[in-house]
Amino acid sequence: MDEELKRIARGGLRRGRDLARKVYNDSPLYSRADDVRLLVDCPLFDHEWYAEQVGQRLDRKRAARHYLEQDPAKPLAQPSPLFDPEFFLARLTPRLRKQMGDQDPFLYWLRAELWLQPTHPLFDTDGYTERRKTENFYGGAIGHYVDRGARNGRRANDWLEQVDGRFPDLRDWIRDRRAEWQARQGGPKTWRPDIDRAPAPLAGREPAGTVTVIVDLGASDELARATLDGVAAQTGVSTEIIVIDRGLTPSVAEVIPEVTPGARVVLGDPDRGEPGVVAAFSQVSGDFVAYVAGGDVWTPGRLARLVSVAEAAGRPLVADVLERPWQEEQRFAVDVPPASPGTDVPGPLMRTLLSRLLISAPLLAEVGGPRDDIGFGWAYDLALRLTSQATVEVVPEVGVERRQGINPRRPRQDRLPLDPHDLESWEDVVRNRTFIDWNALGSRTPDPDVVSVVIPTYDDSLLTVGAVEAVMEHGAGEKRLEIVVWDNGSSARVSAVLDSLPLRFPEVKVVHSTVNHNFALGNNLAIPYVTGETVVFLNNDTTALAGWLEPLVSALEDPEVLAVQPLLLYPSGSVQSAGVVFPPYGGLPYNMLAEYPPEDAAGLDGHPFSALTGAALVMRYRDVVACEGFDPIFTNGMEDVDLCHRLAALRPGSFRVVTSSEVVHHESKSKGRFARAPRNRLIYLDRWAGRTEPRDDVAAWAACGYQVVGRAAAGNPTGPAKTYAATRPILAPMPRASVVEGIPQLRWSIKISAPGAPEGERWGDTHFARALARSLRRLGQSAVVDHHYEWERPSALDDDVVVTLRGLSRYFPAPDGRINIGWVISHPDAVTRAEAASFDRLLAAGPIWAERMSARWGIRIDPLLQATDPELFNPDRALPDSGHAVLFVGTSRDVERPIIHDAVSAGLPLSVYGHGWEPYIPRHYVKAQFMSNTRLGAEYRAAGVVLNDHWADMRDYGFISNRLFDAVASGARVISDDVVGLREVFGDTVQVYETPEDLVKWSSMPDPSVVFGTDEHIRAEAARIHRDHGFDARARSLLDIALEERAKRDRS
Repeated sequence: MDEELKRIARGGLRRGRDLARKVYNDSPLYSRADDVRLLVDCPLFDHEWYAEQVGQRLDRKRAARHYLEQDPAKPLAQPSPLFDPEFFLARLTPRLRKQMGDQDPFLYWLRAELWLQPTHPLFDTDGYTERRKTENFYGGAIGHYVDRGARNGRRANDWLEQVDGRFPDLRDWIRDRRAEWQARQGGPKTWRPDIDRAPAPLAGREPAGTVTVIVDLGASDELARATLDGVAAQTGVSTEIIVIDRGLTPSVAEVIPEVTPGARVVLGDPDRGEPGVVAAFSQVSGDFVAYVAGGDVWTPGRLARLVSVAEAAGRPLVADVLERPWQEEQRFAVDVPPASPGTDVPGPLMRTLLSRLLISAPLLAEVGGPRDDIGFGWAYDLALRLTSQATVEVVPEVGVERRQGINPRRPRQDRLPLDPHDLESWEDVVRNRTFIDWNALGSRTPDPDVVSVVIPTYDDSLLTVGAVEAVMEHGAGEKRLEIVVWDNGSSARVSAVLDSLPLRFPEVKVVHSTVNHNFALGNNLAIPYVTGETVVFLNNDTTALAGWLEPLVSALEDPEVLAVQPLLLYPSGSVQSAGVVFPPYGGLPYNMLAEYPPEDAAGLDGHPFSALTGAALVMRYRDVVACEGFDPIFTNGMEDVDLCHRLAALRPGSFRVVTSSEVVHHESKSKGRFARAPRNRLIYLDRWAGRTEPRDDVAAWAACGYQVVGRAAAGNPTGPAKTYAATRPILAPMPRASVVEGIPQLRWSIKISAPGAPEGERWGDTHFARALARSLRRLGQSAVVDHHYEWERPSALDDDVVVTLRGLSRYFPAPDGRINIGWVISHPDAVTRAEAASFDRLLAAGPIWAERMSARWGIRIDPLLQATDPELFNPDRALPDSGHAVLFVGTSRDVERPIIHDAVSAGLPLSVYGHGWEPYIPRHYVKAQFMSNTRLGAEYRAAGVVLNDHWADMRDYGFISNRLFDAVASGARVISDDVVGLREVFGDTVQVYETPEDLVKWSSMPDPSVVFGTDEHIRAEAARIHRDHGFDARARSLLDIALEERAKRDRS
C-alpha cells in the first residue's frame, strides 16, 4: 500500500462516515464536489482498480471525477473489486431501488449505510458479518475486510482455501482473474485506430511471377469502377485478370475490355456469393493469386510490392494493411490471426484477410479453392485453410482502401426476404467443421456412469451461477455429475464469477472463449470437454427443480426414445414448453401447452413427439456426435427443432417429454435471445418445409383433453412477416364424462398467492393447493393450481370452478359463468365485504371470524378448517424421539415470535428451520433456511416436541394453524399458544403454553406420555385427523358446494 493509501486508511473510515452521513442527511441533492470528496476520502473506493479497468493512469481525485462521469445505469468499471453494481442492484428490494432513484449505486450504498446489503457475488457479506460483528463498522463487512480482515488473512467466503494458515485476499484473487481475462484478450484485433508504419521490405529485383487477379464487381457501378481502375493502375508486375460479373453493374461490364484489356469474364449469381467465385478460382494460371471485391481499391504499386516481398522472403502468403478512411477507432486491419483448432478467430478479421492476401498458386492448389457448400462463409473458410498451412508475412503499408461496406450481392431491396446463402452464420458453420474434430469425438468411449450437463452463457453470472447451483443441489442420483460451462466471451467481471464455480463445485469445468459463438456453436464447442454417455444441453437461464434429472436419464434407457426434455415452466408457474408440435397445414412448429397449467401435461406422459426444445435437451453422446451437434447456421433459434429432425433421419424412434421432471425457464432473459427470430424461421422453412412436416399437434392436444377447432396467426402479422409467422390453435375442451351417474367431471382451478417455482416451493400455500388438487382428482375431478401471476392465464375460461385460497393477495372473480368459491385461510383482516360478496360461496378456516363477519355483512360464510395430507404426514414416517429435541419450522415473519423468544430465553435445545431469524436469535439455533415439504412429516414425528404459534388476529378469530394439522397427523407432540377450538380438534396431543415455565415443563418431561398420551393414543389421534381433516374430506366438501351452486343456477 503506498503512502497516500495508508493516510486514507488511517482517517478515511471516520471522515468517509461523517461525510457520507452529512451528504445523505442534509439534502437529497448532492453536489459534484461532495461526491468527489466522498470518494477521495473513502478507502472503499479503490482508484487503482478503477483506473486499471478504464485503461488510464489516474490519481484518486481524477479517478473519482472519471467515475462520476459514468452512466450509473451502465457503469464502465467497478469502484472496488468487492463492489459489483449489477449484483448490488439485483439484490435491492423494490423499496430500496425506488429510494435510490438515479443515484450511483456505490454512492447510494455509502450514503444509506446499507452495510448488510450484499455487494459482490464472491464476498459472503452475511457470513463475514456474523463472524466479525461488523454491523456498526463503517462499510460493514466490506469496510472491515478492506481495513483489517484481508490483511489478517480472514475468510471472505466459504470456498477460497487456506494457504499457510491464512485465507487469500479475495481482492487479489479477483485481480488475478482479471489478469487472466486480459491475457485471453491479447490475441489479434479486427481493427486498429492506427498502424506502426515502416518501409516495406522490398527485394532488390523486379517481380518475376505472374499474378491472377480475381475481381468481384459486386452490386454497385460506382464502387465496381473504382475497384477495376485500381487493378488496372497496377504496374511493375505481370497480371491476368478474371472478372466476376453478377449482372448488377451493367455500365462497368461494358467497359471491362477497355479498362482491363484481355480480362476474362465469369458470370456469377446475383444472389449467391460462391458459384462465380468457385468458377473464377478454378481458372487460375498465374504464380500468385489476389482477390479483390467491389468497393476495395488498391493503392498504386501495391501488387508489385507484395510479389517482390513474397519472392524475396520465399513466403506463400503475404498481406498488407486494409484501411477504412471513414472510421477512426476502427480504421486499419493489420493483425493476422492464428488458425488452429480451439483458437478463437474473429470472423470479420479473417474475412477481411482474404482482401489483403497475395496467395502463391502452389499453396492454393494444396488447400483447394473456395467451397460451394458454405454460402457466405466461403471467404472465411478459404482464409482459415490458407493460414493453417502457412505463416503470413505482413507488409506494414496500406495496400487496400475500403470505400464502403462490401456486399457483392443484389441490393437488399431487390432481393428475397432471405437468401440462405447470404448469412454471416455460415462462418459459424465453418468453425463447427474446422475447430471440432467430430471424427475423433466419435471414436471416444463415453462413461455410462456420468451425466454431462453443458451450460453455455454470455456475460451473465447471476443466472448462470443459479443454474449451476440448482443442478448441483439436486445431483444425478446414482450417476456422477459433471457440468461444462462454456463462457461465450463474457466480460472480465462475469468471467471472474464463473471462475469461482470449479472451486465451489469440483464437478464443474469452465471453458472461456474470447468471442460470442452464440447458442448452437457454443454448445458444440463444449462437447470435446464432456465425458458422459448422457449429455444435457441446459440453458443458463434455467432453474432445475428437485427430482428433475433422474427420470430424464431413465427415459433414455428405452432405445426407441431419441431424446427427452423436462416440462419447462415459466417463473410464474405455467408451462413454457411441453414439447414441440406441428400444425396440420405445415409451417412453423410451436411449444406445446405454452401458458397452460402444468397439470394439463399429465396426458403427455409417453406421448411420441417429433421435436423438443433445446433449453433442456437430453441426448445420448453418440447421437450428438453423429449429428455434429446443433447447426450453427441458426443463431439462437430453431436449431433445436432442426437437430431433432436430423437425429430422426438417422434412425427410427421418437422424442418424449418427461412431465415428472420440471425446470423453470426464465425465457427471454438471455441477451439478444430473439434478435434473429425471423431469419431463423426462414432458414428453417427453406430447409424443412415440404420435407419433414410431422403435423402432430391435433393428437397432442387431444391427449391433454382439448380439441382444435380453428387456427389463427400469432401476433396478427402482415406483409412478408406472414411467411414466417407461427400459428396458434383455437381450442375447446373435450366433453367430459360423468364420474358417477349425476356427478359430472368438473375442471377446478385453485388460485394461490404464492409465486411460481422455485420461490413458491417455500410457500405453504403451494403444497396446500397441490394436496387439495390431488384429492379432487381422486374424486374424478380435473384440478390445476394457479400461482399468483397465472391467475388470468389465457385458458382460465375453460375452468368450471375457481377456488381461491385467500392469503396475501386478493383475487377478483369475474361474472363469466364459473363457480367462484373463496376459502379464507389466512390474513382475515385484509378481507372486505366487497370481496366477500364477489364469491358465490365464501368459506373460512376460522369459525369465529366466519360467524362474526357473516352477521356483520349479511353474507353466508361457512366454516371450513384447514387440512393435512396423510401421504406426507403420518406416524410411519419416522421413529419418535429420534430427531430434534425441540423443533420449530417457519420464518421469523420479521418479528420476534414469542414462543421462539421464550424457548431461547429458557435455554431449550431448540432447532429452527426457516429464514429471516438473524436479527432475533443466535445463529446456532438456525439449522437451515428451508425444509422441504416432503421431509417435514418425518421431522415432526421424530422430534421430542414441535412448537407452534399464531398471528394475534388468527388466534382471536379461531384460525387454527395448518402446522398443527400436519404435526398431529404426523404423530408429533405439539406445544402451542392457545386458540379457540384447539382442544376440540386435537385433544391432548397439543399442549397449550401460557408462560415460559409451561414451555420448559411440557418440553422437558421425563415421561411425555403423561400429558401427550401413549404412542398408541397419538397414532389413534393421527388417524382421526386423517379421516376428519385430511384433504380428501375437504375436497368432498368443496365438491358438494360446487354441485349445490350448479344446481341453483340450473333452477334459476
